[in-house]
Parts: sequence; structure tokens; C-alpha cells
Amino acid sequence: MSIDTRFMLQAIELAELGPYSSNPRVGAVCVSNGVVVGTGYHHGAGTAHAEVEALTVAGDKAAGADLYVSLEPCSHFGRTPPCTQAIIEAGIRRVIFAQFDPSGEAGGGADVLKAAGCEVIGEIESEHSMLVNREWNHRMRIGVPFVTLKFAQSLDGRVAAKSGERTSISGVQSQVFTHNLRSRVGAILVGTQTFVVDQPSLSARETDGSLKVSQPLRVVMGMRDVAPTEFLHLATHDPKVALLSLADLGINHVLLEGGPTIAAAFIQSNCIDEVISITAPITLGAGPRSLTTDTPFMRPIKITSTFTLGSDLIHIGELESAVGL
Repeated sequence: MSIDTRFMLQAIELAELGPYSSNPRVGAVCVSNGVVVGTGYHHGAGTAHAEVEALTVAGDKAAGADLYVSLEPCSHFGRTPPCTQAIIEAGIRRVIFAQFDPSGEAGGGADVLKAAGCEVIGEIESEHSMLVNREWNHRMRIGVPFVTLKFAQSLDGRVAAKSGERTSISGVQSQVFTHNLRSRVGAILVGTQTFVVDQPSLSARETDGSLKVSQPLRVVMGMRDVAPTEFLHLATHDPKVALLSLADLGINHVLLEGGPTIAAAFIQSNCIDEVISITAPITLGAGPRSLTTDTPFMRPIKITSTFTLGSDLIHIGELESAVGL
């Protein structure tokens, strides 16, 4: 393993400590003469970027040092000044980053640094870094959030004992998995039917029932009137319209937990990127299936992971990326 790879992997590990938010997760490592003199990661919107945090820790030792960053340093003024400015002022000799910034607003930092006399090397461990920001990269590239469809079903493919009735299917360990997933997404979306029948909280909770620190935006979609709630109501039946609205709010990742009808609508609109199915070792014999549609369709899913949680079988799979809007 090369020295550049070793320090870049350290920067990516730091990036993974960052919160899931509208911003990318970024880590940085400042190295002088082969010794780490400063590290940092982005703690969320409005806080110092990873590069600035690492340079602050390094202090005077940053002059003539190398800076490893998991994402191309930004070159624009947002809530904080551009990182390129801080890097240049610190006297960094060489900047090594993992992936180019795909956003039109903040991209181009490499060219700014080169113009200022810094040596710049890009795309070191880029695939690894891109996975850390899979959903943010998707929104920057496609223009809408990454969508994960999650549902629990019986062995005979039923999601409830009968229509309009809430049925508990998955086990305790699967429920913990779901709450951890909820804490990592930007929004959870259900249809008005699920909202009325299940009256879901759509919150992310710890095993003791307390709320997790990170909570998703709770969204209900559909034309039916709903009483004023803490949910965001998107009055549309069009998944693409709904996703564009959520993209405007900076949402990178949407967890779709609605019923069979809204799930089918999203799949038919080519708006699902990932599917998580939880199959419990029970049979219901009747009731709605995981997808409800009058129009037959087939969409291949590439299974990426299969494992068990308690008695439940979990399948995670990818669909082809949604079309740009």
C-alpha cells in the first residue's frame, strides 16, 4: 500500500464519522514529513469543513505539508469561506483528494489550487470515497434524492392480514435495523392511505424507545386531505414531482415506507434505486401484497446483500438508477 493510499484511507475513515445531512461527509488529514499533524471531518451544515478543521489542528506545521481530503476542496462561499482559500493561506505544498466534487456550485477547487501553485493529485481511492457519499453523489448527478424502498412481508408475500389493517410482521432485530436505517436518511415518505390507516410516527428510536439524535423529515404524499401534523404534505400522485420538491430541501436519501400502491407508482416511474425486503417466517394467507398495480411490469433487481436478523431474512438489492428529471 502506497503512502498516499494509506493517508487517504485515514481521511475516508474520518469522513465516515460525519453526520448524514444535506452536505457530503468529508474527512481530511494533514501530513508533514510523513507524520500526521492535523485531522478533521465535517460535523454538519454551518460547521468548519474537514480541511479547515485539520489545518487548524496542524497550525504552523501545515506550511509545506501535504493535505489528504476525501472530496475535492470546495471553491465557493457558502455558510463558510472556500476551503481552497484556507489551504492556500496555510501554505500547503500538495493536495491529494479522493473524488472530484460533482456539484456545479462547489466544484473546480483543484483548478484553483493549481493556479495558486499547489501540486494537486486526484482520484486516489475514489470509489471508496464515493460510497461514503453514495446518496449525496446521486442527488448531485441525477438531481433528485436516492430512494430506498423498504417493506416487510410474510413468506407468501403479504404485507398485511387484510387491506386497511395494520399488521406487525418483522421481528425485534429487524425493527432495530429499520430504526438505524431511519436515522441515516434525510426523509421517510408514505402515502396518505398508510398515514390514515397506520398513523405512523416514522421516527428513529433507540432500543429503549427514546428518540435517536438524528431524525428524518417525515413526509406524506397524496391528494387526500390530512389533518395538520408535523409531517410535510406533498399534494401530488407523481413520484418525480415529490422527489424534486425534496431535492429542493436538500434531501439526499428518501426511505419509502408506504404501502403497495405507492411502492408500485415509484417503481413504474423509475424512481427506486434500492430495495430492502424483510421476509418473516410466517404466512398470512390473504391480504395485500408488497406491490399493487393493474399494469404488469418486470424490473430486474441486482441482489447486493443477503443476511438474517433473528428469524427474518433480509435482501438488499439495486435497481438501475432513476432517470434524470
